[in-house]
Formats: sequence, structure tokens, C-alpha cells
Amino acid sequence: MHLKIRHIVLALLAVLAIAFMQPLVSFLGGLTLLLGVGALIFRDLPPAGQEAIERRVLGWLRRVRAGSTPETDPPAISHRRMPATPAESGTPVERARRARIKAAAPLAGSTSDSPWSSPANGKATGGGSPPPVA
Repeated sequence: MHLKIRHIVLALLAVLAIAFMQPLVSFLGGLTLLLGVGALIFRDLPPAGQEAIERRVLGWLRRVRAGSTPETDPPAISHRRMPATPAESGTPVERARRARIKAAAPLAGSTSDSPWSSPANGKATGGGSPPPVA
């Protein structure tokens, strides 16, 4: 009799897992997709926009945390207002560019064992392109 109850409970748990697993996986997949797209959009914002969003999220987190535990240390960030545009600050500021990292060129006086490195006179040695990668 005890084994029959265990089988019934296991069957019910299997049915519940099947019933709730698909919506859970769909929810987590959708949430992951939204977070990924949000990260790409955030990356392309200007620095002032990124800071505004960071301040807003930090405010939400502080509000939530204030309800759970008291904060013991004062916040480490400054509370003074940051100018939203370079015109407000009075100094011209060039937007920081985000570029892909490129391999550093060897120094003019450096010696390298690679036949494709550039010597000091600027002419390439080695006869063209590097060997194909297998």
C-alpha cells in the first residue's frame, strides 16, 4: 500500500512538472531576451544617458533595500547634479567612442621573431599574408 501512494505522488509531481515547466522556460527565455536587448540598447546610449539610467536604477534599488534592512554606511556616490548636456556644463566635451580592441602594433625599434612584423623602415617583410590557420 505504501508503494502505491509513493507512485501516485510521483505521478502527480511529474504531471505538475510537465504542466509548469514549459511556461517557466518560456518566461525565463523571454526575460533573457529582453535583458539582452536592453543591454545592447544601453551600450549604444551616450554616457549622459547611461548615467541617468544608472541613477534611476540605483534609486529603485535603494528604495527596495530601505524597506528590508537599514543602510549603515553613507552612499559612496556624489549627490550633486550632473549636467545632462555639454552645453550645460560650459565646457566642450567630446563623446567617448567605443571601438573594438585592435592588436597593438609593434614598436619601431622592437625586434620580433615573426616574419610578418613591420621593421623600422615601414616595409613589410615575409612576402604577404600570414599562413592559413588549420
